[in-house]
Amino acid sequence: MFDGKCPMYIELKFENPQTSEIKRTEDCAPKRIVLMLSDMYNRLEGLQKTTTSLRNESAWVQVVAEVLGKNSGVDLSAFVQKRQQLLNLAKLRQEQEVKKLEDQKRGAGTPGDEPGTEKPV
Repeated sequence: MFDGKCPMYIELKFENPQTSEIKRTEDCAPKRIVLMLSDMYNRLEGLQKTTTSLRNESAWVQVVAEVLGKNSGVDLSAFVQKRQQLLNLAKLRQEQEVKKLEDQKRGAGTPGDEPGTEKPV
């Protein structure tokens, strides 16, 4: 059925055990893969366009916010730095909580419970 130009020609045979009927299917894997890759490429290209658009909009919003802040006399850079510090602190706390829960699941207990790590009084 295929013209012999397919380098990865696949022929599958199935036999029905009740009727002993044999069914054959033929396929060319590279043609199917090329079609799948084409579809995935088009999806990726769409995602890249969307990401670029969002990045450009974000940059525009940042510029507008800085201009508005300067015109109104509000120091937005200090606000942004403080917000970033708070986000980093929250992330650190979350990581510590996760580590604590993982240690409890393993039965490790709290730090300092190991022999030889007693705190002086």
